Amino acid sequence: MSASDVQATVIAPRTQHSAPRWTAVLLASMTAIALASCGGAGGGSKSHTNAGAGTPVNGGTLRAAMVSNPDHLDPALAYSTETWEMLAATNDSLVTFKRASGNAGNEIVPDLATAMPKVTDHGTTYTFHVHPGVKFSPPVNRAVQPSDIKFSIERLFRVNSPGVGFYTDIRGAAEYEKTKRGGISGIVADNRAHTITFHLVQRDGTFLEYLAMPFADAVPVGTPDKDVSTDPRWRIATGPYMFKSYTPQGSITIVRNPNFHQWTPNIPNGHLDEIHVTIGTSPDQAVNEIADGDLDYYFEAVAPDRLAAISKQYPSQVHTYTRNALLYFTLNGRKPPMNNVKVRQAINYAVDRPALVKIFGGQGTPTENLIPSGMTAYKPHHFYPYNLAKAKSLVDASGTKGMAVQVWASSTDPQPEAAQYMASVLNSLGYHATVKTMSEGIYYDTVANEATDPQVSYNEWDEDFPEAEDYVDAQFNGRYITKIGTNDNSNLNVPSLNRQMNKVREMAIGPAREAQWAKLDAEIMKTQAPIVPFMNRDFPKFYSSRLHGLVFNATFYELFPSMWLSK
Repeated sequence: MSASDVQATVIAPRTQHSAPRWTAVLLASMTAIALASCGGAGGGSKSHTNAGAGTPVNGGTLRAAMVSNPDHLDPALAYSTETWEMLAATNDSLVTFKRASGNAGNEIVPDLATAMPKVTDHGTTYTFHVHPGVKFSPPVNRAVQPSDIKFSIERLFRVNSPGVGFYTDIRGAAEYEKTKRGGISGIVADNRAHTITFHLVQRDGTFLEYLAMPFADAVPVGTPDKDVSTDPRWRIATGPYMFKSYTPQGSITIVRNPNFHQWTPNIPNGHLDEIHVTIGTSPDQAVNEIADGDLDYYFEAVAPDRLAAISKQYPSQVHTYTRNALLYFTLNGRKPPMNNVKVRQAINYAVDRPALVKIFGGQGTPTENLIPSGMTAYKPHHFYPYNLAKAKSLVDASGTKGMAVQVWASSTDPQPEAAQYMASVLNSLGYHATVKTMSEGIYYDTVANEATDPQVSYNEWDEDFPEAEDYVDAQFNGRYITKIGTNDNSNLNVPSLNRQMNKVREMAIGPAREAQWAKLDAEIMKTQAPIVPFMNRDFPKFYSSRLHGLVFNATFYELFPSMWLSK
């Protein structure tokens, strides 16, 4: 890689397929076998004791809690695990990930579409037929039309969605992103024929994965071009549940959608009558409330310092899930001294990754890879063994010693302690480091905003779809840099790497494509070091003894429609 490529100009989460994705989908639609996306990454549980034994019971209210406000309840803006977990019960897109655990949950199945799409033009045209009888929840109370789906994708660009980068290869999307006029020409909706067609600029092996994410959920035409999280008039559902109320810093109430009638076995009816979510419960408080019988479900992992004790005292109520979650510190290449690759490499050498894992209660394994160890594309590399002397020599060579650096994290434990550790590393290298924390409910939106743009920030990337592209291209391709809601928080924008990633996206999912992602993982970390990966996280959860039907999906996490409560 040439020196001119380094931090060049910044712009404003299988079973292997022998045929390309677009061919596989075409064959699936012809044979009614929806196997467009299987294998390579999946969440599983190391304990299944009360996961689903017995006959499900309908009814009851699930008492749930979360640590802070969700980022958004608007599908166009939502990008947190807690919100996607709820949206999987309330909203729908043309296709979805099968509501199952393990590798079965990676399978893409029809949702609002009657079947998998017809794929033509060498994999650049996707045509779907939309179910005619699916209705929006009150107060809209009308059938979902193909034009609603077109409107929903176009709205992403008008509200500065963090998901826009997944849809810019639709013909006309790049122009629409600039002008916000005239719609996206490559999306053709025909309400009379109940079809919607997508024309792509080039083949993309994971286009169906993009359509299965909540960003592509259908919202009604006329939904305002602003966050509608707290506006019940436009917080509209299609699934078995709907948001009844949301009071920030207070609670969320999810109830049955009276307009829901099951149109496909891929979207279950659900068993619970209501889900009441209390906002502002700490991980430590949640352990106490579940143990006392006052809480059924907590969105976060078990407090690290409580896990050993509750595992011993309540073994049947603790489940540890393997998920594709990467914990890391972002090094912002837009801000000095992080715009110097020697500094970024120095920090990677200076971090003792096992020490950070210990701060997180040992709930994971150390890593320096971009791709999580649970994905088949994962090929471990070891470019940055702990070497403080080498790190100091790189800082000396950079000429940046003595600069002020601020480390950001949310206030949710143990992130502040991890940020303090990173600050101590920076201080040991000769910088003057401080720590800034804020509520998790606003943290991730804030660090993804160009106006704030911290030098160093704690981040956790959880699977959007089960393919390594989500951990390489989605975070380090310059095309994802936006002023608001950026995925590329490091602001890495190297033309030669961008071109390589663009080319790999065109490949069919399979071993050859995975090998390219693994190669890019190594090249990006070795030559650019845009982040400090330190842990592949496990996910230990503690549930009430009356909660059953636990199904962990690698993209949507625990599935609310599968849960039921014993009497």
